[in-house]
Amino acid sequence: MTTSTDTRIRWLDSCRGVAILLVVVLHAGEALRISVGPTPGVDQFNLFLEPFRMPVLMFLSGTLLPQSVAKTGRKYFVGKISKVAWPYVLWSLIILAASGELSPAAVIQVFHNSPTYLWYLWYILVFYALAYPLRRVPPLLIAGTAVGVSFLLTDGSRPEAMAFLSAFFFLGAWYAQHPQGITGSTGKPWVLAVAGVSAVTVGGTNVAGWQVLYQGEFAWGVVGALVVVCWFFPRLPAGPVTTALEFVGRYSIVFYVAHLGPIMITLALADAVGSAGAWYVLPLLLLVGIGVPLGLAWIYSTREHASVTLLFELPALTRRDEKRISEGQRTRSL
Repeated sequence: MTTSTDTRIRWLDSCRGVAILLVVVLHAGEALRISVGPTPGVDQFNLFLEPFRMPVLMFLSGTLLPQSVAKTGRKYFVGKISKVAWPYVLWSLIILAASGELSPAAVIQVFHNSPTYLWYLWYILVFYALAYPLRRVPPLLIAGTAVGVSFLLTDGSRPEAMAFLSAFFFLGAWYAQHPQGITGSTGKPWVLAVAGVSAVTVGGTNVAGWQVLYQGEFAWGVVGALVVVCWFFPRLPAGPVTTALEFVGRYSIVFYVAHLGPIMITLALADAVGSAGAWYVLPLLLLVGIGVPLGLAWIYSTREHASVTLLFELPALTRRDEKRISEGQRTRSL
């Protein structure tokens, strides 16, 4: 029998799957725009969703926080090093090497101010590092404080973006603590209507050219989008589409780190043969940008190929920790 917890995890996975696929669409569209110029429709689509993509991903990551901080400090940090810090550092170095920018200065920058598109993982690491010592502070209080701090920081700066996004990370943790109560309050028709109008207004404002992205004064529109998301995704019927989205969501880190390389290689090949502006290039970029990570994710999911697993986690570290805990438990039981 499927429990309510299982259902909640599944819709969070499917929502994460959609969010990460929208990141692939964004980067495919941006690569094409840089290469051949504006792509009408695609550019507006990406601009409309721009205020919501990363805050939604941060919110979804935050929903896992209460379960994580319930672990011992050692197990908590070992897990984050193995499954977040390791792929972040490894793939940052791979990306820098592939782009010919693997200098000592760039390598140092990986550890304090991500120089690649993997900045999301760097932010997440910072939030996780802060979350454990703050685990007894109400996450809603942290979220509200973070939004307030974002007003005090320089517009368009990384500190401002980090403060803004941390608010949605901790908002996700608060949601995970009170899912049924929040869903009951936000599922009313008038609340959904206001939330939808708020989200559309902020998305449209961004398309119109206003400075919206990661601005505290527009947080209400992002909250509106989250209200709609938290109402819509749990109601998606089970089927092949939701199963596929759940798979993408469970292995979202694979899609995040591995999608841009295939896109750029394919675009370079299309440009070399004079076809970069052809109508079929964008679908082709999406095909490789999704297909290559999908293949890697499937291989990774089997856990049968150590070389592929090592690209996305450091299993030796978690195995060593599990062995130490197991031995300690046997010792205590004697």
